[in-house]
Amino acid sequence: MLLLGHLAKVQGLKGEFLFHSLMDEPERLPTLDGLALAPPAMNLEALPGSANPEPPARTAQVRLFRWQQDRPCIAFQGIPDRTAAEPFKGWALWMPEELATKETGESFRHDWIGCGVFVAGKKIGEVVYLSPTPMGYDMVVIRDLRPGRAGLREVPYIKAWWNVDLENQRLDLEGPPGILDLQ
Repeated sequence: MLLLGHLAKVQGLKGEFLFHSLMDEPERLPTLDGLALAPPAMNLEALPGSANPEPPARTAQVRLFRWQQDRPCIAFQGIPDRTAAEPFKGWALWMPEELATKETGESFRHDWIGCGVFVAGKKIGEVVYLSPTPMGYDMVVIRDLRPGRAGLREVPYIKAWWNVDLENQRLDLEGPPGILDLQ
């Protein structure tokens, strides 16, 4: 499943949430089936789209979508009012991956996990995950495999620095000198 965003806060008395969206077109939400709500620490990424999530996660159907001062505002079937909505504040909204559309050359963040990271033809690490930033780009979090090194390194995904070959699970990094040594 793909993470669509988080329920930021309850809005009004009718069980609506301001939605912190991670998707490009949140207005598509009312047309999507197979949505699931889960506590923020629960990762549904590996869950197949047709499977029901394990409690405390639950299936969800959008009953209302609108814009509130340039932010998406949504409400769900079975959450009729503010009192019923409060326990879900901060929860994550997920959708089946097969419902997503990608343009040519686009990928999902999870497609990068496990890819080898190479510098000057030598493998120096593996991608652990991609982390979105408020600046509009992702941080590539790498498990450092260089001799005498340990831990994770974060390198911004700046297109000019990376040659991405997801089919072969290979990422070549040509960033500025020392970028892997910054903390």
